[in-house]
Amino acid sequence: MKTERCEIRIRGMICRSCTDEVSGMLLRTKGVVKATVSYRKALAEVSFDPALVTPDELESRIKSLGYDTGERSRAERLLDLGCAALTVLLVWLLLRWGGASPEIGGGSFGALFLVGLSTSPHCLGMCGGILLSACAGREGRKAQLGAALGYNGGRMISYTALGAVFGALGTVLTYTLSMKSMLFTMLGLVVALLGLNMWGLLPALPSLPGEQNAACRLPDRFRRQTPLLVGLLTGLMPCGALYAAWLCAMSSGSAGNGALLMLAFSLGTVPLMLLFASLGALLPRGWTKYLRKLGAVLVTSMGLKMLIGGLLLLRG
Repeated sequence: MKTERCEIRIRGMICRSCTDEVSGMLLRTKGVVKATVSYRKALAEVSFDPALVTPDELESRIKSLGYDTGERSRAERLLDLGCAALTVLLVWLLLRWGGASPEIGGGSFGALFLVGLSTSPHCLGMCGGILLSACAGREGRKAQLGAALGYNGGRMISYTALGAVFGALGTVLTYTLSMKSMLFTMLGLVVALLGLNMWGLLPALPSLPGEQNAACRLPDRFRRQTPLLVGLLTGLMPCGALYAAWLCAMSSGSAGNGALLMLAFSLGTVPLMLLFASLGALLPRGWTKYLRKLGAVLVTSMGLKMLIGGLLLLRG
């Protein structure tokens, strides 16, 4: 088989989810052997069989997703600059409002709720399809809302139970000042990397460990019949945001505090998930990527705040 290679400039990509959407479509195109899409470069590099598909056809497929081809526009560059400025502003406000040094234990409940709230667009991007499947085929708003509540209830139960486990594990650890600093610095680094990955600024990091949720591959029929159980299974699947929350639960020093911290985190993820379930198909498709872009900014800001706070602990 003879293969050729082409590069296609893409306009309209604003975050990592856009690159995933474009690369997934290209790889599903007959004749495409390999496709790599970079948000940072606004570029798709495609190896293809010219007997089956042409570059013009590939460009048409990309345009069918709502993107355009050509050099990145000034508006897209300004959007990135604006998001970077917003990130800096949010980090400054979080440090000023929440204090530079993170607190261990009860004082972290509000922070974990904010982390959950800021990472909820990521949850939506990963498992929004599962949520819609759980609500699909149910007649009436009450039935759909019940399925959404069951799914999110299952997630909250598993998050809280795991919080108790990690909190109990943390009781065998002795927290010196240097240990606290290392813990929150690592926690902040993981969350910041997650945000930058959602943004699309880390091409060398295609996915964080555990980002491909096994629950996403469950049969649609199973998801619709048992939303509570699916929520329980989804909550057990690790992702980058959960790694950070688990570390914080370990720092609480008790099973009870760990459970409450993870409950606060899970509560933060619920509002956007319920809103998404309520709106369902009414939510314009184009809005999703902007929600994820905003989520990337919020996650990156929260991660940098925790990282800086962890480093500043050594000053105290």
